[in-house]
Amino acid sequence: MNCKIVGYDFKSLEVELNPLECFYCEKGAIVYHEEGIEKNVKVMDKGLTGLLKRKLSGESIFLMELTNRSNSAKKLLISGKMGLLPLDLKSFDGQIVCRAGLYVASTKNVDVDFSLNLSSLISNSSLMLQKITGDATVFLDTFGVAVRLDVKAGSAIEVDEKHFICINAQSISQLQSKFSGAGFLGGEGLTMYRITGNSTVYVSTQKRII
Repeated sequence: MNCKIVGYDFKSLEVELNPLECFYCEKGAIVYHEEGIEKNVKVMDKGLTGLLKRKLSGESIFLMELTNRSNSAKKLLISGKMGLLPLDLKSFDGQIVCRAGLYVASTKNVDVDFSLNLSSLISNSSLMLQKITGDATVFLDTFGVAVRLDVKAGSAIEVDEKHFICINAQSISQLQSKFSGAGFLGGEGLTMYRITGNSTVYVSTQKRII
């Protein structure tokens, strides 16, 4: 399998699959694929509770499985809403937590679960976060440039919720919503994420408004 991000301001993912290789993506992410690639719809079933979470978050319950059934390499093109951030889950001990709706695709099947973020009701930000688990490279939808922040032990940062992309899942207990009247008056969100170390965080230079 060969994956290559193409484009400048608006990025897409070009994937070349060898015979019998599989690739996975969110429903609606396929731009095109060559003949010989078979599409199967998989239901991301987490029981009734999981389906309700996905409904509340606006997520699709379907995942597309793309398999090269031909005898030669075949290409396909995947696109998010704007940009794509590739992350190797093995570099994050197999788990990340990100803003809901950012999963676009992965090189292997991954488990996507959800958790409520109740403080975001007041800030009009995302009600849910996605927890993505597996040993694949995942591609997250991003606005603007993705910036990596390594928060050291004893340090802390505050991040506007609408600029937040993801954090290593082992540090999720170190992510807390903090109400900020000054931030709201200054044009930021009513709540900020306060993140303490040791944590690896990705933020976007552009505010996500949806």
